[in-house]
Amino acid sequence: MTPEVWDYIFHQTNSLPKTAIKKEALEKMRNEFTYWYPVNLRASGKDLVPNHLTYYLYNHTAIWPTLKEMWPTGIRANGHLLLNSEKMSKSTGNFLTLTDALDKYGADGMRLALANAGDSIEDANFETQVADSGVLRL
Repeated sequence: MTPEVWDYIFHQTNSLPKTAIKKEALEKMRNEFTYWYPVNLRASGKDLVPNHLTYYLYNHTAIWPTLKEMWPTGIRANGHLLLNSEKMSKSTGNFLTLTDALDKYGADGMRLALANAGDSIEDANFETQVADSGVLRL
């Protein structure tokens, strides 16, 4: 893996590099990369904005300074998920896995509780009482 190979895979050049790697393998790597890029939307936690997501932008603009079509077109920061107004934490026992929630409330109860939880950058609050009452109402 030489810099020329990476340049070819990441669309820095269209010239096949001089390498022992077979052309078919190079094309497969480039096609795999092209499948995932450019990135349309990156969703991540709000706590990652000052560092992780900022460097995400810096890295893309540094790697492709003239190929703006390779830059991310959107970033969505979301809050965390609370369970009954408390931080979810395995150490305190206040957590609920997706599988456990589906087993307990079913898909419809989950949908109702998640729709009620909120959709802004504020922390979403999954309330088990909402899921329970939703199941009973259905």
